[in-house]
Amino acid sequence: MACSATEPIDPDPATQPPPRRRRGRPPIHLSLSLNLVMPSQFFPERGDGPGERRLMRAVLKDALAVLFKYDATQDRRGQRLLAEAQHWLESDDADWPFSFVNVCDALGLEPSCVRERVARCRAAQRTQRRPR
Repeated sequence: MACSATEPIDPDPATQPPPRRRRGRPPIHLSLSLNLVMPSQFFPERGDGPGERRLMRAVLKDALAVLFKYDATQDRRGQRLLAEAQHWLESDDADWPFSFVNVCDALGLEPSCVRERVARCRAAQRTQRRPR
């Protein structure tokens, strides 16, 4: 292999500049050899809590939204959704992980108090809808 006259030949490594360090993540082969701690392992959980609790909160929120949205609907789909949500709310079944009783228990709510409050709010909503 022939060298051109413009290429400098420097056999002494001490005179060569150090290689540039790349910023950002280390290469994958180095990452695997490091004993890394993920943020989820180090910091306590924040926000709504673990995924199961967030999902249970979303299930309860959806059921309440259905109960209030379709309370006086004439639509068949709305009536079906309302009946399902009403059945779920009134059920005392604790066998299913996402039953109303288990959801309330996981969220620290008393099922009877939630039922009573929902009934009062729905009754108030109905009286507001009536023409005077």
